[in-house]
Amino acid sequence: MSDDNSGTASWSMRGLKRWLNTAPETRDELIKLVQDSHQFLEPDTVDMLEGVLDLPATQVREIMTPRPQVEGVREHDTLGDIMDMIMETNHSRYPVFDSQDDDAVIGILLAKDLIPLLVNTIRQEEGVDTSFRLKSLVRQPLYISETARSDTLLRSLQRTQVHMAVVVDEFGNMVGVVTMEDLLEEIVGDIVDEHDDFDEDSDINNIILHPEKPNTWIVQASTLIEDCNEELHTNFDDTDVDTMGGLVMQELGYVGDLEGEQVVTQGWNISILDVEGRFIKLLELTPVAEDLYNED
Repeated sequence: MSDDNSGTASWSMRGLKRWLNTAPETRDELIKLVQDSHQFLEPDTVDMLEGVLDLPATQVREIMTPRPQVEGVREHDTLGDIMDMIMETNHSRYPVFDSQDDDAVIGILLAKDLIPLLVNTIRQEEGVDTSFRLKSLVRQPLYISETARSDTLLRSLQRTQVHMAVVVDEFGNMVGVVTMEDLLEEIVGDIVDEHDDFDEDSDINNIILHPEKPNTWIVQASTLIEDCNEELHTNFDDTDVDTMGGLVMQELGYVGDLEGEQVVTQGWNISILDVEGRFIKLLELTPVAEDLYNED
C-alpha cells in the first residue's frame, strides 16, 4: 500500500510541475491558475488562495459593518453603562463616540482595558468607581477610506498594530467600522466564535418571507444588493450603492421622516418598515403586478 501511495504522490508532483510550467503573467491568469488547481490542492486551500487574491479588488465598504449596525459607547457613559453594553453585545472592541456628535469617533475602547478598573472596584468593595473617565482609556482610532483596497487596510492594521478601523466617506463622515476579523473572513469564510448566534450571522436571515403577507419579503437594509438579486432573482442596480437601504435612499433622493415611505423600482415595491434616526433598518419587498408597472 505504501508503494501505491508513493506512486500516486510522484504522479501528482510530476503533474504539478507540468501545470506550473508556464508562469502566469497577469492577475487574471493567476486567479485562473488557482481555480484550476483543484486536482492538486484541497478545496479549502483553493478557497483561501482565491480570497487572498481577491483582496486588492475588494473595497473596504464591501466588508465593513455599516454605521446603523455599529454598536459603540459614548464618551460620558458610566462604567455601569459600558459594562451593560459589553454584556449585551459581547464584543472585544467598541468605537467611542463624542457625546455631542453621534458620528464623531474619539477613540477605540478595548473591553480588556476595563479589567484593572473592575478588579480594583471589587477589591475595594466600594461599588462603581465614581472617578471613572472613559477618555483616559480609549486608543487612537485608525481612519480608512471606504474606497480603499482591502489589502491596503490589512497593511494599515498591521503597521499600527490595531484590529479595528473607522471607515469614512469622501467628506470625512463616519460610515462604518471594519476589523481584522472582517478581513480574515474574506480569506477563510465566516468566523463564528463562542458568543455568536449562528442563525443571526447567517446571510439567509437577511431576507425572509413575510409571515403573514403572501409573495412578500422582509429584508434588512444592510443586505447587499447583489445578495438580494441572487436570492430573489431581482435586477436592482448596484453601480452607485451597495446595500438595499442605500438603494432606497438613492431612489427617494432625500432624508426626512423615512418610516412608511415607499419606492417602486425594477418591478418591485419597497416599503420602509423600521428606521433608527436617519438610518433605515428594515424593508418590505413586494413584486408589482406587471401590467401596473408597465403603465409608467
